[in-house]
Amino acid sequence: MKIKPLKEYIQLKLEEASAGILDTSSRESAVEFAEVIAVGDGIEEIKKGDFLFVKSWAIDIINHKDKKYYFVNINTKGALAVVK
Repeated sequence: MKIKPLKEYIQLKLEEASAGILDTSSRESAVEFAEVIAVGDGIEEIKKGDFLFVKSWAIDIINHKDKKYYFVNINTKGALAVVK
């Protein structure tokens, strides 16, 4: 299955250590470290292969066929920084 995020979405791969304990609580300061694995056509400043700091509350999690997929919408202001 090939996934292409829509215009304003970024598909993420979370680090193994944090993927199992994703903090989805109300703590707005909780941040995850993630690799960008796909980017929608409407996003120019973030590229596939970049690493991001992302607020946990902004990550959408999709469970499909026993696999988890992680996305963030660039308009939520959940993506904090590109890490080089």
